[in-house]
Amino acid sequence: MLEHQQMRAYFLPYFTPFKGANSGIRCGLGWRVCAAGTALVWLTASAAAFDVLPDERASREQCERRFCQIVLGRASSGPPLSCEMTKTWDRVKLKKNGEANSLPWGFGDARCKVSLNIPHAEIVKALEKPKHTFQFERQTIDCKIEGSDKTVSDLQVVAAPKIKLKNGKADKVYFKIKDVNGDSSLKTLVWTAAKLADSLGFFNSGATKEINKFIHKTCEERYGANAKAGEKDKGDKKDRKDKSEKNKG
Repeated sequence: MLEHQQMRAYFLPYFTPFKGANSGIRCGLGWRVCAAGTALVWLTASAAAFDVLPDERASREQCERRFCQIVLGRASSGPPLSCEMTKTWDRVKLKKNGEANSLPWGFGDARCKVSLNIPHAEIVKALEKPKHTFQFERQTIDCKIEGSDKTVSDLQVVAAPKIKLKNGKADKVYFKIKDVNGDSSLKTLVWTAAKLADSLGFFNSGATKEINKFIHKTCEERYGANAKAGEKDKGDKKDRKDKSEKNKG
């Protein structure tokens, strides 16, 4: 069943991990905008069949850096946060995280991509107002999911996630799925996971924790004035470990 691995992060944007909760994405967008984006990616979220693309990590890090510059600089105006991100997950990681969330993953690898275009001023406003609801425009997440029989299916998820913030910290995350196109079994899984998230708050705690950690701690550690020189190396070690686990699977 659905590997909700990244749902907890972050669609938010891509939304997602946000490393989205348990996702290992490092989509930093702060909020994991990826959170949303990613979170959605989680909803859908898969490489044995899909090898990680050469520019995946670089594009996510570029987006992460730009997001953190906006968060740390707090300038009232500036260029929008525009990013195109792709994330590939192997079946071992998806299965592991799915079991941890009581949502078994019965498919293989997956790959999802999303494009973001978020106004600079909206990001700053969300962080500085006492209470604020950050509403994303409709985001389309395109995925390819490997089936248990090794065939590959297309899955498209359209969502308009939103984050409610208090004093610059995420309090509630809603994925707000609007439409799902693809294999019927995958569609059912996505709608079920979305209901758990938005109606019952099933993933809210993990998602808000990841978002707040990224905005208020990780951005400063990686891109602040006193950024740790070896901080980015942690991501490289994580990738090598994930690749090793995949090969064993």
